[in-house]
Amino acid sequence: MAKINIRDNGPGMDEAVRKKVFEPFFTTKGPSKGTGLGLSVSYFIIVDDHGGKMELNSQPGQGACFIIYLPLGGHNA
Repeated sequence: MAKINIRDNGPGMDEAVRKKVFEPFFTTKGPSKGTGLGLSVSYFIIVDDHGGKMELNSQPGQGACFIIYLPLGGHNA
């Protein structure tokens, strides 16, 4: 598997947000500010289409790190 870490220095996320972040239409933005589809679409492309895995590590005040694992030989390897 290839491992890709994507880290930011933002405000981080509490447990309630971390549990929902990959759900379709979940957003922490106000009305008319976002669809909440970006992370759920990314998750399903990585997991369903490529046979990989996507994780999130984050704590309030400590930013976030998304970890993506992709099989090196393709989905059927």
